[in-house]
Amino acid sequence: MNFFAQPDLLLVIPLILGVLILVYLNSRKVARERLSQLIASKLLSAVIPHFSRKREGIKIAFFFAGMIFLLLSLAGPQWGFSKRTVSPRGIDLLIAVDLSKSMLARDVRPNRLERVKLTLSNLLEKVKGDRLGLIAFSGSAFLQCPLTLDHQAFVKTLDELKVGLIPRPGTNLARPIQEAERSFSKDDTDKFLVLISDGEDLEGQGLMQAKEAAKKGIRIFTIGIGSDQGARIPTDPLNQSPQNFLKDRAGTEILTKLDANALIDIARTTGGQYLPIGPTGEGLTHVFSELQAFGQKKLREQLSTTLPINRYQIFVILGILFLVIENLSPSSKKNILKSATKCFPVAIFLMFGCSQPDNTRRAEEATLKGNHLEAARLYSNEIDSLKDSDDSLKVLRLNAGLSYLQAGSFPKAEEFLQATIEQSTDDPEIQSKAINALGNLFYAKANSFLDQQNVNEARKSWEKAREFYSAASQIDANPLAEKNLDSLNDQIQNRIESLVSKIQGLVWRDINGNGKREENEPLLKARIFWDKNDDGDHNESLEPAISGNEIGQFAFEWISGIYPTSLKLASILTDQNESSSTILLPLFPPPPPPFEASGTRNHLVEIDKPGSLFIPMPWRAAPSLNGIVWNDSNIDGKVDDDESGSTAATLFIDKNGNFQLDDNETSFKPSDDGKFSQIVPPGQYSLCIKPDNPDTNVTYPIEEHKAYLTWVDFEQSSKPMFFGIQDRSEGNSSSESSPQNNPNPKRIEEDGENKEAKTPSTEEVNALYERLLQETESKSEPLENDIPNSNPVQAGRDY
Repeated sequence: MNFFAQPDLLLVIPLILGVLILVYLNSRKVARERLSQLIASKLLSAVIPHFSRKREGIKIAFFFAGMIFLLLSLAGPQWGFSKRTVSPRGIDLLIAVDLSKSMLARDVRPNRLERVKLTLSNLLEKVKGDRLGLIAFSGSAFLQCPLTLDHQAFVKTLDELKVGLIPRPGTNLARPIQEAERSFSKDDTDKFLVLISDGEDLEGQGLMQAKEAAKKGIRIFTIGIGSDQGARIPTDPLNQSPQNFLKDRAGTEILTKLDANALIDIARTTGGQYLPIGPTGEGLTHVFSELQAFGQKKLREQLSTTLPINRYQIFVILGILFLVIENLSPSSKKNILKSATKCFPVAIFLMFGCSQPDNTRRAEEATLKGNHLEAARLYSNEIDSLKDSDDSLKVLRLNAGLSYLQAGSFPKAEEFLQATIEQSTDDPEIQSKAINALGNLFYAKANSFLDQQNVNEARKSWEKAREFYSAASQIDANPLAEKNLDSLNDQIQNRIESLVSKIQGLVWRDINGNGKREENEPLLKARIFWDKNDDGDHNESLEPAISGNEIGQFAFEWISGIYPTSLKLASILTDQNESSSTILLPLFPPPPPPFEASGTRNHLVEIDKPGSLFIPMPWRAAPSLNGIVWNDSNIDGKVDDDESGSTAATLFIDKNGNFQLDDNETSFKPSDDGKFSQIVPPGQYSLCIKPDNPDTNVTYPIEEHKAYLTWVDFEQSSKPMFFGIQDRSEGNSSSESSPQNNPNPKRIEEDGENKEAKTPSTEEVNALYERLLQETESKSEPLENDIPNSNPVQAGRDY
C-alpha cells in the first residue's frame, strides 16, 4: 500500500536536500572568510559572545528537519480510509409536446394529442419528487410550464394544450431542443427531455440541434406517435365523426405518417431512447419508469467511494514548527517574528498546493454532477498512476466500471468490472458488487434490445443478467442482487409479453377436407414464409421463412410496433412433393368480402394483441383429368401392342355444350407419349378432343360428340379417359413408344386408375395452380383451432 498520493516526489526530496546542503556549506564558507577578514579568531568569542558551533549545528538540523517535513507534505502523505456516501435526488424532466395539425389524426384513440395528454396525466404518480416542465412546439416552441415540483400546476398547463396554441404552423424539432437548453439551469446535473411527436421534421434541423444539446449534457428520449400507414387529419371536433379532412393547396387530402427515423437519430445522438407510444401509452410508461428508476438508483447503485485520508496537515505543521524553533535564538524576538513572516507564505502555498483535488476526488465531484463519462476517465487516470500491487485498484476499477455503466458505455464498463472480479477474489464484498453491476449492465442491454424489438438478443442478455445477479447473491448474500433477481423476471417478462405474439401451426394432408387432422392423415414437412407481396410465391431475398419439423409443426415469435396488425403466411412443401405422383395443393380460408378466390393465396392472420395463435395449414390432393390419346391405326377402339401414344390432337374443357373449342375455354396438349393429367378445380367437366388435322378421324370414344362427362374433387381424380384417333396423313407426329409402354384401355379400366400417368413438371403445376385459383372460389370451410397442440419447435427467426 502507498502512503503517499504522489510517491514520485519522494525521489526528488534527496536532490533538493543535497542542493540545500551545498548552498548551506558554501554560505558558511563565505561567512567565515569574510569574518576572518574583520575579526581575529582569538577575539571571536569576545566580539560574538552568543556564537556556538554546537548551537549552530542544532539550528541547521532543525532547519533541514523542517524542510524535510514540508517536502514530504508535498508528496501527499495519507493513511487510513474514509467512505463518502450521498443520497439519491430527483431529476429535472422537460416534456415537449408537438401541437402541429398532424396531432389531430385519429390513428390512435381518441386522437394523437389527447392520447398524449391522457397518458401524461396518468403517469405523474411515477415521477414524485422530480421537477417537471412543459414545452409546447410546432413551427416554434414556448416554455408553457417552467421546471417545478408543483405537479398540479403542470397538469393544469397540460390540459390547456391544443392545436393552434403555437401561432407558427409546421413541425420543427430543433425548436423544443433549443428551448430546453435555455430552460435548464447551469446547476442542473441530470437534464432530460422527453420529446413527443410524429417525427415529421419539416425543417430538418432536429438532429443538428440534438448534437449541440448532447454536448451540454442533455439526454433526449423521443416518443413517436402515429402509424406507419398514415392517417388523414380531420377538421371536425373530436366529439363528431370525421367527415372533413385537411387538404393541401391542390385539394388533395393530406396523409400524415410517423417518421420514426428522425426521432431515433435524435435519441441516439444524445444517449437517450426512442419508443413508439403504443395504443395505450406503454411507450411513455416505459420511459417514465426508466427515468424514475435512474433518479432513484444512480447513486444507490454506485459504491460508496473509499478514500484515503490526507495527512499533509501534520507534516506542514511539523515543518513550520521546526523552522520556527530553528529561528529561536537569544539575540532578538524580532527574528522569530521575521522568520514566521517568511514561513507563513510558504506554508500557505504548500497547504493550498497539497489541498488541490486529486483524480479520485474530482471523479467523485463529476459523479455528483452527473458527468459519469468524465468520472470514469478520472478513475482510469488514477488507476494508470498506481502500481498493479496497490490494494486500492480494485475499488477504483469498480467505480470506473460503474461510471462507464451509468454513461452507457457498455464495452468499457464490462472491461473494468471483469477486471475487478478477477482482482478481488480475496474480497467477497467488492467482487459481489462488481458481479451485481454486470447484472445491471446486461439488464440494460436487454431493455435496449427490446426497444429494437429484438427478442432473441434480449433473452440472451436477460439470461446473463439472471446469472450475474444469482452469483452475486450467492457470494455474500448481497441484498441488492437478491432484490434485482426477484424483480428482473417480472420486469423483462412483462415487456416481452407486451410485445410478442407466439404463432404455432401444423401442416398436414387433409384427406377428408374437414379442416381437422385425423390419425390417418399424414403430416408434411414444409417451410413457412411471410408472403409480403401476396403472390403466393416465396421470394427468398425479401420474405423471411422458417422450417417446420419432421412432424409438420412450426412455431415462431412475431413482434409488432402497433396492434392490431396482420400477417400473411404461406407454406411450401420441403420436397415439393416430387417423391409422389400425387400433386398436393394448399387450402386457404375464404377471403374477406368482396369475395375473390383469385386473391386468396395465403393465410391472413389478424393479431389484435400479443398472445398465442394457432394456424392450421392443410394441403389436399389436386383434382385432375387423366387419360391418354393414342393412334388407333386399325380403328378397333382398343390400344393394341403396336399402337403408340399421339400428340396430334388438342384436349379442351367444353363449358357451353357446343363441343367446339372456344376462345374462353381451357385447352391443353398430351405429353410425348400421349398421356395427359390436367389439374382442374373441383366439379363436373365435359372433356373433348380436337385433332390437329381436320381430316383425322376420332375412333374412340364411340359416342357421337367424342367427349367424356366426368366429376372430380380434391383427393379424387377422374377415371382414365381414352381418345383414339386415326391420322393417315404424312408426317404424323405420333411418338414411337415400345409396345411394353402402351397402355391397354381394358386393363386400366379394371385397375381403376392410370398408374402410368406422367407427373407434371414444377412449372406445369405452377401454371395449372394459377389457373385453378382464377377459375374457382374457395370451397374450404373456416378451419377450427381444435388440433391438439404439441410442443413447438424452437422459435424461428424474429420478424
